[in-house]
This record gives sequence, C-alpha cells and structure tokens, in this order.
Amino acid sequence: MEISTLDWINATCSIISLLVAIGALYFAFSQIKQMNSQLKNMNNTFKNSTLMTVLELENELIRRKVNWDDANFQIREYQISLEKKEKPNKEIIELLQDKLGTSFENYLNALDRFCYCVLHNYISDRDWKTEYREVVFDIVNNNPEEFNVNTRFRNTIKTFQKWKDE
Repeated sequence: MEISTLDWINATCSIISLLVAIGALYFAFSQIKQMNSQLKNMNNTFKNSTLMTVLELENELIRRKVNWDDANFQIREYQISLEKKEKPNKEIIELLQDKLGTSFENYLNALDRFCYCVLHNYISDRDWKTEYREVVFDIVNNNPEEFNVNTRFRNTIKTFQKWKDE
C-alpha cells in the first residue's frame, strides 16, 4: 500500500486545520475568561455603587430626621421659656411651627423616596426591612392625617401595607 502525494496533502491539511481549530479554541477561551473577569469587575462596581447610593439615601433620611427633631426641641425649649413667665411671641410661634412643618415634610419626602427604592428593588427589601420597618410603622400610625386617601406619600403607604402583610 503506497501513500500517494494526495494523501500526504490531505493529512497535512488536516493537521494544519486541527492546529488552527485548537488556536481558535484557545483564543475563544481566553476571550471568555477575559469577559468573565470584566463582568466580575462590573458586578463589584455595581455593588459598590448601589451601596454608596443606599448610604447616601440613608444619610439624607437621618439628616432630615435630625432637622425635624431639632425643630421639635426648639418648640419644647420655647414652651419651657414660656413657663418661666415669658410672654408668648406670636411671630416666634409661627416661625417654629413653619420650621417644624417644613422639616417634617422634608423627612416624609426622604422616607417616601427610600420606600420607592424598596418597592422598585433598587435596594433589598429583605436587608432594610429589619431596620426600617418600625420607622415606617411609627410614622404612618402616629400621623394618620399625612397618610390618608389623598396622601402624596404613596410609596410609604405601599411599603407599610406590604410589610404589614408579611
């Protein structure tokens, strides 16, 4: 049995094709590995970005709560000074009431924004429910006039209902 030139050419072409296929497979594997690494980096970046957003949101919520508390304290301080026989000043009372109303509304807006993020899965309901469930329950239960049928704080009400049912 003699091997013809044509057989040698076919064998050589097959070997070259095999080497090209192995090279292409290696190239594809290295590209997939590189893409996988990039996806992991993107995932870490996304997690960090989400965490920063949540921390900013939480910080804003806390800042607004502090402003609301500060307005409450100022009213209490003024009431104490009135008990010491100081005459009530109508302008100061109006100013303190305006400050209290504005700070309370700002706090409710921040809480509603937080609840929006929970409802639309921008932040994990499971992770934040334990920390903010009582906050949402207290604010809704203690301020029914703010959370009636015509409320602007619909996300807070929806979160309240969702967490109440769970």
